[in-house]
Amino acid sequence: MVALLQTWIKYASRKVPAGQRHGLKQDDALFWIDWIVTAAVALGASLVTASLQDKPVGTLQVGVALFVLVLGLAVMPKIVQETCYDSTGALKGWSHIVCANAFGLIILLSSVAAGVKVYG
Repeated sequence: MVALLQTWIKYASRKVPAGQRHGLKQDDALFWIDWIVTAAVALGASLVTASLQDKPVGTLQVGVALFVLVLGLAVMPKIVQETCYDSTGALKGWSHIVCANAFGLIILLSSVAAGVKVYG
């Protein structure tokens, strides 16, 4: 839902270049960055909140949290850079956008699952 609203705001706020129907670009369909940042912030906040409330946080949850943070914030950007963009810095195509978004969504969902496990 957030992705749809974000796209709508981009669509509604941009001027339409002459000869085109809209001002959207392929880059506007990349949502994985937003999803990974959301996952990192939400997971970190849930772990800190749980510890402040003296709730036990298991080793598995901490391990998943660290894995998600490293994968999403350090590894995935480099993978996307190497696989989704050509040498000129242009996106290679829609299939690359879909794959990047799918992996971002997987990271978001795994961090949500880890957060739910903390509050289980």
